Amino acid sequence: MSCKNHHSSQLCCIKCPSRPERDRFKTLTYENCVPFAGRSNVDANIIFDVEPNSLPVVLAGTIENFSNDGINVIFERSSGNITRTILANSSLSFVYDDVTRVSVFGFGQQYSGSFKFQATYTFEIE
Repeated sequence: MSCKNHHSSQLCCIKCPSRPERDRFKTLTYENCVPFAGRSNVDANIIFDVEPNSLPVVLAGTIENFSNDGINVIFERSSGNITRTILANSSLSFVYDDVTRVSVFGFGQQYSGSFKFQATYTFEIE
């Protein structure tokens, strides 16, 4: 008897779909709030670093400048660096993908601030 003529079971001609492969990727999120301080416009104050650099990180956060002078923040990304200036007693909120490092430089005077962030990354599990 063909399926077309078989009315007692609707499932007689329906094939089960192939089972999906087990998800081979895992996504993790890490968040933290840390203070930073420095006194030079020559040496970078690295406040976030990714190792290995090939790990694709999406970074969202806020950097607050507590000092009376501006600071420069450099977001190093696989597609190129982005530099932002945060004026005295101000803050910067951001979301960037493929971040490998975040560094702070002062304008030659002492500076301090805080870095609140959420880093999300996905990697393959074996």
